[in-house]
Amino acid sequence: MNRKLAIGLVYNLKKPPDEDIPIDAYAEFESVETVDFISSALQSLGYVVEPIPFQGPSILNMLQNSAVDLFLNIAEGLSGNRNREALVPAMLELLGKPYTGSDPTTLGITLDKVLTKDVVTAYGIPVPKGRSLFNPSSQEQFQLLQDFPCFPLVVKPQWEGSSKGITETSLVKDSAALWAEIQRINTIYEQPALVEEFLPGREFSVGVVGFGNQLQVLPILEVVYPEKSLTDFVYSYEVKSGNKETLVCPATVEPSLAQQLRELTEKVCTVLNCRDFARVDFRLDHQGAPRFLEVNPLPGLSRDSLYPRQAYAAGMTYPELLDTIILSAMERHSKKSEAKSSGELA
Repeated sequence: MNRKLAIGLVYNLKKPPDEDIPIDAYAEFESVETVDFISSALQSLGYVVEPIPFQGPSILNMLQNSAVDLFLNIAEGLSGNRNREALVPAMLELLGKPYTGSDPTTLGITLDKVLTKDVVTAYGIPVPKGRSLFNPSSQEQFQLLQDFPCFPLVVKPQWEGSSKGITETSLVKDSAALWAEIQRINTIYEQPALVEEFLPGREFSVGVVGFGNQLQVLPILEVVYPEKSLTDFVYSYEVKSGNKETLVCPATVEPSLAQQLRELTEKVCTVLNCRDFARVDFRLDHQGAPRFLEVNPLPGLSRDSLYPRQAYAAGMTYPELLDTIILSAMERHSKKSEAKSSGELA
């Protein structure tokens, strides 16, 4: 491969704290250190790197005027709605330019936790029981308590990632706490609250790289939080930002469970058409069976994020991980161009 290829690194940069917005508002965005780390890793591979910060509508002109060979997209998007992760891929599709990662449809579906679960459930993938509520009426409140006769429950924003909106109070054990949490999510995050049954078992994350029948499943990672029992553990923003959890990779998992997790991961990524890189999260239920929590088709790429840790356990260096993602995207686009030239996509 020509190591002089130019890569456009598209990203959102973290901003200083603001009293008028939630403390986790920029949780999904990248730090300067991470952007520099990614750029340095790409340069060590021989790529020419063009940083492209996504700060507003001017991004369209930046993408249009860029002459790079491929865009490495890690931008989470702006505006706070459930379509934000699809913005950059949609613009690149419009411009006919190649990029890494999943397409706008996949990114639009997967940021919405309820829509994602509706899709994967149709294919037989087990999920926790849940319901979405926005400013619930008295009748909806009554029905919710009929649907979930047993506490504890977990309350989280429907359209967020990186544990945004999930705090120590998200695990609710009575109706008063439940309604307070729903109101908090509805008011602060201006979106529906997803109420789910609490799963008391171990929590796992499984990454993939590649696409289609070339999808490679990375070693299984377990999230361990030893200060509390599993019956009280919620993987909250405070836990993530404070590095209070322990990440074990490869996880110590019995062969049958490991096989289940790998097969479910492949099925989720196939059903949702995740491409090049993604991470799928699971938690075990009361019987020790894995249930799908969510999929992140734009997993964090900071040095010590969950996804790179899984790549390290697979024997990859950080630059090799980025190179694998880029090569996967280049191969996809090459096959698409060949198919178009031969008339298969006409």
